[in-house]
Amino acid sequence: MSALSGPIRAKAHVLHGLRTLLHVEGFTELVTPVARRSDLGPGRRAPAGLHEGRYLRAMIGPALRVNVSTDLPRVYEIGPCFRPEPPDALHAGEFTMLDLYAAHLGFEDLIDLAWRLVGPHLPSYAPERLSIADHVHDEFGIDLRTESIGGLHSRMAVRIGSDAGEPFRDVLGRYIALELEAGTVGRAVFLTDYPTGGDEPCARLAAGTTAVLERFELIVDGIELVHGYTDETDRNAFTERAKAVGLYDDEQQLAQEAVEAGAVPADTAGLGIGIERLCAASAGLRDITPFLQSPQF
Repeated sequence: MSALSGPIRAKAHVLHGLRTLLHVEGFTELVTPVARRSDLGPGRRAPAGLHEGRYLRAMIGPALRVNVSTDLPRVYEIGPCFRPEPPDALHAGEFTMLDLYAAHLGFEDLIDLAWRLVGPHLPSYAPERLSIADHVHDEFGIDLRTESIGGLHSRMAVRIGSDAGEPFRDVLGRYIALELEAGTVGRAVFLTDYPTGGDEPCARLAAGTTAVLERFELIVDGIELVHGYTDETDRNAFTERAKAVGLYDDEQQLAQEAVEAGAVPADTAGLGIGIERLCAASAGLRDITPFLQSPQF
């Protein structure tokens, strides 16, 4: 038997399980362009060298969302993505993502769906939840449900030894990685209630709050496996938040235009799953390399 047959069969089992549940849940599988028209800014996409110029997608995202409609309220795609970054045990230049979008799916239902998708492949874990907003209140005395970010930026930076001039988006990401994700070894933890100002400006502001987003990440044994959020329905709020962190781009604009035209419902929710990372976690590994087949090509 080939030494690769174990990882190949494991990955096939994961993909079959995901597709089976999504079919039962009424999702339609789509294929959207891997080679995109926009580079989204310096360093975000690798050039593909195709006619008229194209760039390899780093995520599936808006190109999938614009297919949500009354006739197709639930869609998903499983396919390759590319990032022009140095590889390591948890990152690769080419990797596989599952992205999905659903109309009128609430935040709690989205979290439930995420676990029903990955939970069967993680039988030794029981899901836990940790509210970042609650953590911020406990550690810094700032109630993000009623107060703005305020002095959180500088205080988080001091806590982790960041430069005072580092953008809040980067400080927040590093703080969460060091202070929260690092504590999930041997656990499966849904991080919820993210502050505004991070790297997911698409996420909807939680009802009745000042600075809390309907966004989650599932961290398993210190590794991010799933991220998800409900989409912001207030275009002005989304645009302002996205531009503030330098993440408003051509593809986000196309999705917003489709919503404004009535072609796509504003009330959608989406999530993404790293397939090779899920396979690695299922096998008890902290290395996605065995699940990247045919590396000699």
